[in-house]
Amino acid sequence: MSARDINFILSLWAASLAIHNDKPPFTKVTHMYDTIDSTPLGDISWESFSLQYNGEIPADNVPSWMEADYDVWFRDPRILVHNLVSNPDFKFNFDYTPFQECTTDNTHRFRDFMSGNWAWSQADIIADDPQTHGSVFCPIILGSDKTTVSVATGHNEYWPVYLSIGNIHNNI
Repeated sequence: MSARDINFILSLWAASLAIHNDKPPFTKVTHMYDTIDSTPLGDISWESFSLQYNGEIPADNVPSWMEADYDVWFRDPRILVHNLVSNPDFKFNFDYTPFQECTTDNTHRFRDFMSGNWAWSQADIIADDPQTHGSVFCPIILGSDKTTVSVATGHNEYWPVYLSIGNIHNNI
């Protein structure tokens, strides 16, 4: 996505939050990129494995993806989540429990992930099991999208998977 498009989306986001007297976490794309670039990578090592398609292959006109090897690079998701939960930067922007917030006219106000109906219903399920009492509900949020890297890579396509947790406020 181009920087211009990201700036446009950020301006729409800001406009949607203005009625709540709130602001998005980033005002423009350069602010977002600077934040990403300043994020410490931590001490989680990269791991990798290769995979390839192992299903039925047609007799002729075999698609190239069926014969290609694919490298998968990752970091241990359990340690990633542990680092997010224990990060002191989130101390005042972290929800330990789902919540419901209403306006003065009793309209449900959705703000952060933990204010949603799904998080609330999951808390009910967790509360029904005595073995989980005292636990913290920590929803994992994953996202992915294809990105093309053309500088010095020969126009390679990648599908990064991004991970976060629902406890962290949206404005972070």
